[in-house]
Amino acid sequence: MKNVVGDDICRNLPSSEKWRGSFYERLSEYGEWDSHEFWILHLDLISTAKALSQERAIDKQLACSVVLLKTKIDNLYAAHFNSFDVFKIVNLDVEDLLAFKERFDLAILGIFSGEVFPEERFELMNPFLQKDS
Repeated sequence: MKNVVGDDICRNLPSSEKWRGSFYERLSEYGEWDSHEFWILHLDLISTAKALSQERAIDKQLACSVVLLKTKIDNLYAAHFNSFDVFKIVNLDVEDLLAFKERFDLAILGIFSGEVFPEERFELMNPFLQKDS
């Protein structure tokens, strides 16, 4: 099986030379849920999920990168809702944050399950994806 680790998935890991300006960098450093950068990451997650949909196994490096990124974002998400934590996501209300988190979680799940839901299923849609994808 070829290595299909998405460029933007890796870009969002702090070890990447291209980390600055990434979705995760903006979130962790500034508490900003950068919608544009989120949709770029989401597109890469969806594209990777589609590329792997017929594979029986997932590359270990990809799995590690995806789980690490999800864990880091989940920790910040939980901190936002913890009244004892100073971290806050500053630019989204709770409803929007929940909608974005749902899209993120389903994109991650798609990598491991091979199932990618069509965009029209969601009220909050990725502007980089066709409605029929």
